[in-house]
Amino acid sequence: MITRLMKIAVAAAVAAFMLTACGSGETFPMVSDEGLARIRELAAEHVDTSKYKIYTVEWREDNRDRKLENILTHIDVYYIDAADNNYHLAFQLTNGKFTTDGPELSDRRTNSYACSTPLDLAAIDFEYIQEIGNKADALVMADEEGKNLTLKSAGMFRFRVWPVSLSNVDRWNRSEEFRAESQQLQVQFELNYVDESESPEYQGRFTVTNYYTVAFTADAAGEVAIDD
Repeated sequence: MITRLMKIAVAAAVAAFMLTACGSGETFPMVSDEGLARIRELAAEHVDTSKYKIYTVEWREDNRDRKLENILTHIDVYYIDAADNNYHLAFQLTNGKFTTDGPELSDRRTNSYACSTPLDLAAIDFEYIQEIGNKADALVMADEEGKNLTLKSAGMFRFRVWPVSLSNVDRWNRSEEFRAESQQLQVQFELNYVDESESPEYQGRFTVTNYYTVAFTADAAGEVAIDD
């Protein structure tokens, strides 16, 4: 079940993960109504969906000295235009505000704008994410390896409708089943845990904490599975 074990150094006590937490300003928990609204807002502000199709939105917590504090820090948006160009737009929490250097244009055309179904930003919904997060945690707690684990943070969420590759356009035109598959929402996410039976180590003013990351998948109906 546990996909990987990592040892990190944090300068302060680890903050508990709260699916119902609220943020202030531009500093939000990984899962909060305000934070998710800001993600949708940033994507809509910077990507004109009358001209582009967004197919992936991903957000992550801080991966440095504030790891496990459950702070929404990175946002990535991937989209295509009518000429089949691929773009990546990244936002970074900097001095309490989300900033971006603008979109990066890929030097390769790999996906079909005409055949791809755009991601509905409304799918990034607080109640849905809270639901799948609670189901995921229940799966961990029900596992023998999870009995000593305590949820500390959400590491990543990725909402995606897989774009149809240019190499699959003929298949998309021929196969109704493939067209239906290509329209399905796919969700991947990771939760971070600590083992309460393990004692932390101390290195000067730093606390060195082992944490476990468990990866999950979910569908539009909210069914959740551990991603092996």
